[in-house]
Amino acid sequence: MQQKSVLRLMIEPLAIAIVLALAARSLIEIYAIPSDSMEPTLRAGDHILVTPYRFGAAPRRGQVVVFRSPRDPALFVVKRIVAVPGDVVATTGRGQVTICGRLIPEPYLANGSDSGPIAPQIVPGGCFFVMGDNRRDSLDSRSWGVLPGDLIVGRARLVLWSSASTGSVPAAFASSAAAPAPPSTSHSIRFLLPIAER
Repeated sequence: MQQKSVLRLMIEPLAIAIVLALAARSLIEIYAIPSDSMEPTLRAGDHILVTPYRFGAAPRRGQVVVFRSPRDPALFVVKRIVAVPGDVVATTGRGQVTICGRLIPEPYLANGSDSGPIAPQIVPGGCFFVMGDNRRDSLDSRSWGVLPGDLIVGRARLVLWSSASTGSVPAAFASSAAAPAPPSTSHSIRFLLPIAER
């Protein structure tokens, strides 16, 4: 049995680490949240883990997704899918979302939230109707229309950590109606928190 050279002992683990890092990079992305339009699910300062849809998986109602803005493809945005292709989406007089005439449960909204008026519309094939969880402070499908599915980057899975700075991590703007707000110091520390569908 031959002994490995010292150089080989050093290079092999390094090469394996580089290959694993490159593979992980193709499977996950990390984005920072700079505004509060996805409150209470996501808060300014949260850093989220996003995975692409693979192997025929399709975005589903209730999932939080990161996508390229239909208005500016250089800008990444994060919202929740409320309706999928073929759904008839609308709101009641109280601002509650209905799909094909049925109220949908939205436990992720803050108490008393309403979605405002949405005229009944059918979501076309290959598109999604998305909204922020902070319905009063979110620019979303209610203002710019349905989201083409090919703009979706991936599904938000986990809040990795929260901090006061986005650093060099790309920002996934929540497209709020107001300017991005700095993270509140009153927020609790968030670490490895799964992002609920509903």
